[in-house]
Amino acid sequence: MSGGWGLGPLAGSAEALAEAGVHVLAVAGRNARLEGRLRAAARRQPRLRAFGFSDAIPALMAASDLVVTSSGDTCSEARTVGRPLLLLDVVPGHGRDNLQHELELGDAGCDLAAACRPGAQRPRRAGPGQAAAPGPTRTLAGFQAAFSSALATIGI
Repeated sequence: MSGGWGLGPLAGSAEALAEAGVHVLAVAGRNARLEGRLRAAARRQPRLRAFGFSDAIPALMAASDLVVTSSGDTCSEARTVGRPLLLLDVVPGHGRDNLQHELELGDAGCDLAAACRPGAQRPRRAGPGQAAAPGPTRTLAGFQAAFSSALATIGI
């Protein structure tokens, strides 16, 4: 997702991730044109679920291992539910400063290709003077429970 405006190469990125074997929950926000492209991609890729504007963002984030978004308010929402961020550099002007700030906070990266490679480590927050800890952010059973709950909440 990329906030309410749905900026950036979301349809292509979501479809590429799904094609690579990643389950993708893609949110277009209020961008109707993007929503159409996401729904078309979802018809081609069974691992892709497309959404337009949604008030279920906390549930969708809770069901996710990683939130891919532009820098902005979405980052605060993802941090609130404890999800690492992969940031898209798509907001001109102040967006670059926001991106840098989010990277400095930790639990964030900005290399989509690297994050999608098999065995890639997710961005993790490190304590003072510590390197980022490798490995999953929760158990498979915990993920499956959160994912099932999120899908039930939105009626899927």
